[in-house]
Amino acid sequence: MSELHPMGSPSPSSSSTASLSFPSSSPAVRWVMSSLARLVARWPSWALWTLLGLGMLCIVTGALPTLLRRFFPRKASSNPTGGRKVGGGITPVSSAAGDAVEVSTETRAKFCRFQAQYLVVYLIVQLADWCQGTNMYTLYQSYGVDVGLLFIAGFSSGAVFGTFLGLYVDRFGRKMGCLVFCVLEIIINTLEHFPDLRLLLLGRILGGVSTSLLFSAFESWMVSAHRSMGFPESWLSLTFSYASMGNGAMAVLAGIIAQVASDVMGDIGPFRVAIALTVVALVLILPWAENYAGSNDSDPLGFAAAVEAIGSVA
Repeated sequence: MSELHPMGSPSPSSSSTASLSFPSSSPAVRWVMSSLARLVARWPSWALWTLLGLGMLCIVTGALPTLLRRFFPRKASSNPTGGRKVGGGITPVSSAAGDAVEVSTETRAKFCRFQAQYLVVYLIVQLADWCQGTNMYTLYQSYGVDVGLLFIAGFSSGAVFGTFLGLYVDRFGRKMGCLVFCVLEIIINTLEHFPDLRLLLLGRILGGVSTSLLFSAFESWMVSAHRSMGFPESWLSLTFSYASMGNGAMAVLAGIIAQVASDVMGDIGPFRVAIALTVVALVLILPWAENYAGSNDSDPLGFAAAVEAIGSVA
């Protein structure tokens, strides 16, 4: 077993870590890097190897599509909707009806800006959501409260509100739903600081509401905004694909951030990080344009239909 050394006295194994310097970096960057090095030095070897393996897996997964396109290019298709580059900066793509639609490079640039605007916010809120789950059980256990009751309350709340909350999001606005989600998440993670069962129970019930908003309001806003800007329907799959891959990467990153935060601030640390991330997402959502459901989407019998569907499955 290796000898443990206090934080103040450098150990032989950590001397090489301490010798790492970044002369061109600012003092703040050097302080952050040295603090992370001290934290990582306290992690067990299996955690470091797991982190390294997951990092390599993310790199390979991200680079794989590019490598496949480079070494195994698609054969040229005679179908004019294949999306190949043609002269004048115009690219034919498929419309929702399957017809060829010419898209200019300006439209593509506008789509990339829109896509980045959405994905940045979406990945931040997903990162904040993943950070909360890492230390929730141990935090409740340290408070000495009924952990099972809190988890049951959260899942039950999500099951109830998830059946009809999307109808109100469509009616009162998808952007408004995203903003309400951020406000609820800030309140919920603030309530986690108090070892009171009633406050924690309220937080779990609100957590069911926020989870329903997370998986309805954001994607609904993106799809509606995508169509209102006149982008080709086939491009929606690109945004959903990047969001799905990014969500997996955020799950891995959340584990690292939560571990560092808990090392510094205890089990409540990841929840404080989630508050900071949610505030950033809230600010980024403010410039979004509001959109609502069309007349065909606002069905007043939606809740009754949802109850009937649940009953048929049961």
